[in-house]
Amino acid sequence: MIILYHPEGIPEADKWKDQLEQMNAAHLLVKSEQGAPYLKEGKREVKGVAAIDAFLAEYKTFMSSWNQDRCDMWFFDE
Repeated sequence: MIILYHPEGIPEADKWKDQLEQMNAAHLLVKSEQGAPYLKEGKREVKGVAAIDAFLAEYKTFMSSWNQDRCDMWFFDE
């Protein structure tokens, strides 16, 4: 599960929520009193707007490739 902590009123929070919902990723957005937003997923933690944007872009790529037809990866004739 992705847990995203953010200060109240940060404009990126709505964008991040929409991205996570589009990916059908289990997520929770928590309003936090701490300064910079940060994201936790398992043992991984990223801090700051740019780092969260990069994480979500990488996560989207991973999720998009998860269900691709990958028959080219398997060689059954060997």
